[in-house]
Amino acid sequence: MKKAKYTLYGIFILIVLLLIAAVFLSKKYTFVIERKIDLPKTVVYNLIANLDNRYLWDFSLNKTDVISEDNAINFDLNGKEETIELATSNKQSDIVIKRYNDDVYEADLIEYNIKGKDITDISVSYTGHSSWPMNLFNIFTKRRVTKVIAGELDAMAVIANERSKESIYNGYKIVESIVKEKNFIIKRDRVATGAMQQFYIQNLGILFKNAQEAGLEMDGMPSGLFYTAMNEDNALVDMAAGIPVTEEVNIANASSEYIKPRKAVVVDYYGDYNNTIEAHHAIISYFADKEYLVDIPVIEEYVTDPTTEKDPKRWLTKITYYIVGQ
Repeated sequence: MKKAKYTLYGIFILIVLLLIAAVFLSKKYTFVIERKIDLPKTVVYNLIANLDNRYLWDFSLNKTDVISEDNAINFDLNGKEETIELATSNKQSDIVIKRYNDDVYEADLIEYNIKGKDITDISVSYTGHSSWPMNLFNIFTKRRVTKVIAGELDAMAVIANERSKESIYNGYKIVESIVKEKNFIIKRDRVATGAMQQFYIQNLGILFKNAQEAGLEMDGMPSGLFYTAMNEDNALVDMAAGIPVTEEVNIANASSEYIKPRKAVVVDYYGDYNNTIEAHHAIISYFADKEYLVDIPVIEEYVTDPTTEKDPKRWLTKITYYIVGQ
């Protein structure tokens, strides 16, 4: 009995000593990981600097986690609220990410230094923080986080390879081609994001009627034309409902849009017509990697008729982004 009692006293004293020691131990831990990636620096940089891409290689995030207006992602990790924030980025060289969680007041800092051109040298400097008395376990936390960051770099290299060598972005095959001339009759307005589908449906019937009365021949399927960025943060979108026709015309109660033959990026998206935003993100990432500028309008051509094909997974949207200067 006495032996058990002494054992408990010993354990109690050891715990007290450890808690006292934790008061004097640093709550901070640091490490550096360096990698060489045999891919262009621009592709690697954009994977890190654009938070839209982060869920692809950051194992703590989900596709559905939303980026806020202040360029941060708030998400739940094992029941705790965490935030990843893009603090600074400097001309495709240095990127600083801050990571906050409920347990620690001071943010962890992840600093990416990216050098090279066709071959990328990347250095990741991580400064982590823990609260008392969890700082007792910093040696183990450091080992775990180091392994996580190394795994993220491996995943990033795979994704960068897909993008650079195969032109596959977020699962979408990006194709550059010369798109033939296009003529549209359109109804254009600034529309609230929540009312885009209603605007499109309301005006499409009117445009069909106008086209029939003018004896126009269609040259494709009904389309949406977008004159502002496809971005969830935009309260109003400058857009048009459009009917493609074989020749440039001017008719009453409608405007026209002529686009000459030119180079563009075209992506085939299969799915609900209201959920094309991920395909747009993929194209925008491709433009950033190629250092292209987007020329308006961006076009969504709704190829599949939902009244004849009931399965949204089989609905085809052809998304066209024109390239400035080409």
